Amino acid sequence: MNTAFSPISIGNLTLPNRFIMGSMHLGVEGETGTAERMAAFYGKRFEGGVSLIVTGGISVNEEGKGSRTFFNIQNPEHASELKRMNELLLGKGTMCAQLFHAGRYAADRNCVAPSAVRAPINRYVPKALTEDECWKTIEDFGLAAKLAKESGFGAVEIMGSEGYLLNQFFSPVTNHRDDYFGGDAERRMNLSIEVLRAVKKQLPEGFPVIFRMSGIDLIPGNPSFEEVIRLAQVLRDEKVSALNIGIGWHESRIPTISQLVPRGAWIPIASRIKENTPGVPIIASNRVNDPITMQKVFDENRADIISMARPFLADASIVKKFQEGMSNRINTCVACNQACLDHAFQEKFVSCIVNPEAVHELEFTKSKTKDPKKVLVIGTGPAGLEAARASASLGHKVTLLEKANVLGGQFQLASNIPGKSEFKETIRYFSNELPALGVEIRLNTTATLTLLETENPDVTIFASGVKPREFSLKGLENLPSGNYTDYLTGKFKPGKRVAVIGGGGIGVDVAHRLTEEEDPTLNSYDKKYNISSFTNAVVQKEKAHRDVAVFRRNGKHGAGLGPTTFWALKQELESVGVEFYHGLTYKEVTKEGLKVELKNGEEFLYPCDSLVLCVGQEKEPSVLEEFQTKYPNKQTIVIGGAKDPRNIDAKRAFLEGLEAAHSIH
Repeated sequence: MNTAFSPISIGNLTLPNRFIMGSMHLGVEGETGTAERMAAFYGKRFEGGVSLIVTGGISVNEEGKGSRTFFNIQNPEHASELKRMNELLLGKGTMCAQLFHAGRYAADRNCVAPSAVRAPINRYVPKALTEDECWKTIEDFGLAAKLAKESGFGAVEIMGSEGYLLNQFFSPVTNHRDDYFGGDAERRMNLSIEVLRAVKKQLPEGFPVIFRMSGIDLIPGNPSFEEVIRLAQVLRDEKVSALNIGIGWHESRIPTISQLVPRGAWIPIASRIKENTPGVPIIASNRVNDPITMQKVFDENRADIISMARPFLADASIVKKFQEGMSNRINTCVACNQACLDHAFQEKFVSCIVNPEAVHELEFTKSKTKDPKKVLVIGTGPAGLEAARASASLGHKVTLLEKANVLGGQFQLASNIPGKSEFKETIRYFSNELPALGVEIRLNTTATLTLLETENPDVTIFASGVKPREFSLKGLENLPSGNYTDYLTGKFKPGKRVAVIGGGGIGVDVAHRLTEEEDPTLNSYDKKYNISSFTNAVVQKEKAHRDVAVFRRNGKHGAGLGPTTFWALKQELESVGVEFYHGLTYKEVTKEGLKVELKNGEEFLYPCDSLVLCVGQEKEPSVLEEFQTKYPNKQTIVIGGAKDPRNIDAKRAFLEGLEAAHSIH
């Protein structure tokens, strides 16, 4: 039997396979009236084959809440909401409550920590807990476990990773105490040990208790590997049911789950802990999103269980599709963070760019229409692909037109950026999913008025996309230049010293490709961030093979890129010598380079031998207006860049595609 689909026990619970859904904040927590929404989301994941799901963090007391969008299980209204959710999910699978305390990460002036050391990502200096307050917090974890069981949870997970309270106590970076809960490594782990004891004391014998511990903090000065192993061994000896290996603190300057991180990058950490801590199931997580990586973990016996969170946002049925040999129809998480982590940190509802139905299951029902329409979709960028998929899933007869010889539009183009090759997985998914749903795909087909009249659709969805905006500048002919499309498709080859005109998301991505042409590998990632040092992981400076500068008239560089990912990309670009200039006026291009005028009136010449133009986008020409004028009574829907090319991104495009399908009448 394939290990991935063999049973395994966590405490007295037997899981039918080796996959769990890890903790993922949904952005609906902390409010009453959300049980149905959570149950609809989690229920679909249970139906898709996962048998245990860990909730987003549920605070053990009021001061431990990360923000207002957290449940406090000691609040009767919150406990009642969670109980209602579990009642709705009864019999579908095991819900596991993550017992959480944010410590110094809590976005509140009353935040607490082992010592009064402010987190770089928080404005508030925490209050250092007294020893009595530590014992009270331990008591709160125990009470939270009891309340979780009473609320219908079948397992609990103690959050001791990602830089939250228990992790803060274990690290000498944040724990400057000299008492039972701090000092040497043995005492720094005491809070974790006492919390585990308190939790187990409040639960029946064998009730599953998982401890999510940090395998590596990625903070200079964090605990050594030997100290991490010692903690793992002590937790095992205290009869924890499983160890879930977390990676990195939120304040770490090392990307851990974005597209800059190769798949499976953190499996070696979990594997080393497994080797040194026999006798307890080890759960691996972070950047595992595809069946090949999953299978390799089990084939090489590097972990006992795989935990995925964001991949289950992208596709609720990963496990079932993998088990049934339908991996080509998995909608793969592309590790963009745009609708999940970015939304969570902005206190918005979480979703997924490639699956905008996620956490919106109650709004986008799957019932088939009783009045199927003939639907024509023009364009196969994100908006068109999702419009075609959703329309077909609702029972409409769909034809999809694409003037190029491949699907994907701007997604296809962006897949040439290092790390963004993940976008090819999305295109692979739609290439398989659409025919399976009965969608007719016509490549190399331009949507003319004559063609539309011949097809005579009931509904036409225009997702014809965008093209690079035209740009003129005095002397532009003096140096070789091309727009971002020309460069990314290989039509334009820049020289060795390049000025990128336009510093939005596209400009910054282009700078990345100019300085790094290959996807990150396990070796290149380890080298770039000095991961092997374990206690001194920092980005390493290294000169790129090109000199690159990115220019922007106004605003911040990278606008449109996600806040949880752009910092890491900019850090990488700066580490290889990319220069950034903004607040300027373009003057002219000379044979020596690009001349600009800075805000202070000073003129500046950037010596370069070529330019890449990333100055925005405009609508791709289409027959939309002509068609609407001639056939005003036909339903036409305009989405994506065809609707509004300003600040268009994949998140908006996929969502508009879904909404278009549900607006067909």
